[in-house]
This record gives sequence, C-alpha cells and structure tokens, in this order.
Amino acid sequence: MKTGYLGLMLLLFGWVCPAIAAQPEQKFYNMNCASCHGKKGEKTALNKARPLISLKEQQIVEALTERRNGDVKGAGNQVKKRLTDEDIKNLAKFIPTMK
Repeated sequence: MKTGYLGLMLLLFGWVCPAIAAQPEQKFYNMNCASCHGKKGEKTALNKARPLISLKEQQIVEALTERRNGDVKGAGNQVKKRLTDEDIKNLAKFIPTMK
C-alpha cells in the first residue's frame, strides 16, 4: 500500500514540478553534451553545428537520429550511438526548455 502511495506522490510531484521530471535529461545533457554545445545549448559545437537552442524539436530528433545511425559523422557520434529512440525524443523535448 505504501509503495502505491509513494508512486502516486512521485507522479503528482513530477506533474506539478516538471523541472524535477526533466532531471534525467538535464543530467545526461550536462555530462555528455554541454562541453561542446554549451550549458544552455548556445554554442556552435566545434564551430560546425548550429546552436541547439536554435533548433526545433523535430530538427533535434532528426539530427540525433542521423548521428546515432552514422549517417552524419561528427565528434559526438560515440555518445549519440548510445541513445534510444525514447532518449532522443526526451532530449528533443528538453533542449528547447533550456532557453
């Protein structure tokens, strides 16, 4: 019974406080992306990529998918190869919130 209550509280808290729900994406971004793309997605990675904050959600999905699949070569491809489709969707939703 307590587990169900705790789960409900966590679900409600995540709904009320979306910043808490976004933490996995924020942590992943900070550990794997920020060094090249900037803390808020404002940098042009290696002076080659557009700033992430200038991209729309669908553009982020397409770019991450292409790089993960090896269709586009780049310095961050090793990190992107580990991404699942769900990870890509979550990051694409998260990145525009960094503005």
